Amino acid sequence: MSVTNLFLVLISGLGVLHGFFLGIYLWTSSKGKRISNRILCLMLFVLSFRIGKSVILEFADHIDLQLIFTGLAALMLIGPLYYLYVCSVLKKLFRLQKSTFLHFIPFLVAFSGALMISKEWIKTTPTWMFILMFCVYYGHYFIYLFMSFRYINRVRKESGNTSYIQWLLLLCYALTAIWAVYVLNIVEDKIPYIIGPVLYSVIAYGITWIYIKKGYMNDQSAAKYQTTPLSPTETTEIFENIKKLLTDDELYKDADLSLAILSQRLKVSTQKASMAINLCYQSNFNNFINQYRIAHACTLFADQSFQHYNISFIAYESGFSSLSSFNSAFKKVTGSTPSVFRKEAEKYKMQSV
Repeated sequence: MSVTNLFLVLISGLGVLHGFFLGIYLWTSSKGKRISNRILCLMLFVLSFRIGKSVILEFADHIDLQLIFTGLAALMLIGPLYYLYVCSVLKKLFRLQKSTFLHFIPFLVAFSGALMISKEWIKTTPTWMFILMFCVYYGHYFIYLFMSFRYINRVRKESGNTSYIQWLLLLCYALTAIWAVYVLNIVEDKIPYIIGPVLYSVIAYGITWIYIKKGYMNDQSAAKYQTTPLSPTETTEIFENIKKLLTDDELYKDADLSLAILSQRLKVSTQKASMAINLCYQSNFNNFINQYRIAHACTLFADQSFQHYNISFIAYESGFSSLSSFNSAFKKVTGSTPSVFRKEAEKYKMQSV
């Protein structure tokens, strides 16, 4: 095997192994939505098997016909699994039902056929039959991607471009890219077959990095509100009313302020108020309120009349119930501790005199 081929095998193999290990992590993880994680895990297992078959087919001297056609049959699992993953993320009360397994009947048919494939059948089957089979396999895959894409866009129009919508679309684009490379390889001989496995490796590592960096698994806020009947216009209106109420009445100074109290003042449900904050501010209620409290604390630090008050007083005056929570929130928002920030503010004032 040449150095180039060895390098391609290594890159492709790393992607396959990464998919399997990431799948195991998702299956055992307690973070995020369990049913969604496990459906995504199964999809990664199927994808890794399918790509692994491609690597073997490209470089092995001999490969069993049953393995080749089982790999093709696996295509009929990827689409349904992705569609169910999308549904599990966007539907608050998603449950696997008996009717759910109807999606997997085409795979069972294709898998049963793959087990009966023989060299004699290959020799006697006309070319048009193989073309039809490939159209069915890859068409089935694409139809489910299209269904998923339409569903995601419908929810995005109703609830906005949330982080989970972005994640699902990113995954959809990645699966479409893999589909496109394999289809192009079939219709164009100049496109190397190994491009598919290499692309999968690049996508697998790239998407994992984005998945971790963006915190998609932990961010359940967008997904849990997708079924709430609240239009984008109403969402924006509620959020603007929340900001006006906080600015005019300075409710953030109340250490006992809760989502329930805020909702009562707005005369809306806590779910709608929470949804408005999560979708418009892209974070939860506590982080949103803390922004106002920290901004007020910064104003007090810069105020000459408050320079003799200690940090604890500033914390309580800004609406925090403890100094520790103030220190933690302050550093999270500003990137520095209250004491460092105060020294810098005083130093700036001295320079300005």
